[in-house]
Amino acid sequence: MPIREVRKKVEDSFLLIDTITENFSKKVSKIINEYNNIIITSKIEKRIKDSILSTADNLLTATSLISGVGFITYNEDISHSWKVAWLYRPDGLRIPNRICLNKASQSLLDYPTFLWFNKVKAFAKGYLHGPYVDYICNANYTLTYLYPVYLDQQLVGIAATDIRVAQIEQIIRETLASHRTALVISTLDGRILFSNHDQYRVGELGLYLPTAPQLSSRYFSFWEVSDH
Repeated sequence: MPIREVRKKVEDSFLLIDTITENFSKKVSKIINEYNNIIITSKIEKRIKDSILSTADNLLTATSLISGVGFITYNEDISHSWKVAWLYRPDGLRIPNRICLNKASQSLLDYPTFLWFNKVKAFAKGYLHGPYVDYICNANYTLTYLYPVYLDQQLVGIAATDIRVAQIEQIIRETLASHRTALVISTLDGRILFSNHDQYRVGELGLYLPTAPQLSSRYFSFWEVSDH
């Protein structure tokens, strides 16, 4: 049954992404912890940032599934205190580009006001956000997997990986192969990740999908749909 084959392929891909992101969050926590008892100066901050970016670079090199890796620092005691260290791989290029943002970019990206930031903070576990159009890095539909990073039980930021929806679509279409099954996949938040039916578009909320999906997984819900 094609839908079960697709579910296994997509589930396997996101179990891998989940594991990669969680491990990255632990590595970031370890990097920060190494400097925890040192007086923080701009030089030390740069060393922390460079270590995080080096780890992100290794992850991008190790797997083609992810298109971006990074870390968002946060201090809840200081308003607008976040900084971003991020690497992304442009389409068709092997060498990642570096994006390092700070509060000077506040008017464009005020992360603590975003719904996903507050969900990760509230539930203290991994969270899948999207699909959405990533206007900062690649202007493609993107999914972001996020994990909180703690130091002495204090939230100090969020580690994240990006996955271009087109990569997931390719996996799904190769699995469907010659089957003409009309399939819709949504995230557990109800946003459509994949559709080969003209009534449903990627990125939209699946408001008109049948109430009960045929299959669900840890990350997604799956429907076979028809015109009737």
